[in-house]
Amino acid sequence: MVNFIKIPRLSPELKNVAYTTEGEKRYIKNLGDVSAGFPSPATDFIQNEISLDEHFLEKPEATYLIRVGGESMQPEYQVGDLLIVRSDLDPQHMDDIIVSINNSEYTFKRYDKINKKLISLNPTYKDCIQLAEEDNALILGVVISFIRQKRKF
Repeated sequence: MVNFIKIPRLSPELKNVAYTTEGEKRYIKNLGDVSAGFPSPATDFIQNEISLDEHFLEKPEATYLIRVGGESMQPEYQVGDLLIVRSDLDPQHMDDIIVSINNSEYTFKRYDKINKKLISLNPTYKDCIQLAEEDNALILGVVISFIRQKRKF
């Protein structure tokens, strides 16, 4: 008998975002840093343009975007934040990961490697997941950054 493994679907806490790339690289103007105190004397050394894909898509074949759809990772992550996730990285202690445990839905949690558990950052969520040696973890990726859009344009 063949033992089929069902691929878990995303939980309601996550929303898939598809993207494709075509054509040339695009650059945006870099106006430097904005002072929150005294002006910086380094303003003469500002790089004129930056490429977001060079900063966030170092390995495009292993990078995907996913949107936060729930509140379990607040206050650090908000509903609607766009997560930049790398599937080629091994999760390290206190990394934020997209993971399925024992073929459950994929979920977004902080990985406590020392205590072998997955943590929600929102203190109102008591859904810490304790990991056991016999558990099967399917890791979709490690969150390397996120984008929070302040307002809709």
